[in-house]
Amino acid sequence: MIVSPKRILWPTDFSDIALHAGKYAHGFADVFGAELHIVHVVGPLISPDVSVILPTEVPIAVSEQELLAAARDGLDKLIAEAFDGDERIVREVLTGDPWRAICRYAHEKNIDLIVVSTHGHTGLVHVLLGSTAERIVQHAPCPVLTVKHPERDFVLD
Repeated sequence: MIVSPKRILWPTDFSDIALHAGKYAHGFADVFGAELHIVHVVGPLISPDVSVILPTEVPIAVSEQELLAAARDGLDKLIAEAFDGDERIVREVLTGDPWRAICRYAHEKNIDLIVVSTHGHTGLVHVLLGSTAERIVQHAPCPVLTVKHPERDFVLD
């Protein structure tokens, strides 16, 4: 059996653990000569303008377009800093429920492998909310590699 993914998807929420999974995704893309897709999902807004609380607890109104633009800028910055501005990377900002948007994107783009981080929710929080990674594993149209916080690792920086 020969394994040779052509398109790899890495969804990110910009967290450190997500970035760790991104290193795996980028490494696999390099090894297999695959196209790397990086996506961020902006969740649905309650209204056209939503108040966001900043760390300084100063509420400001932010439109959906501003959130999408900030997410695009965040992806560009992340790619520049973490992946030396690799121009081959396909980047996309999606909207909606994260696991659904990621699975839909994987289906539409014929993704061969999704690399996603886990955040390790357990107990009641996990039962009530589930996990985005778990739902991606359940519903993805392709194999999914889940990466958790490293205790033992084989990715080298």
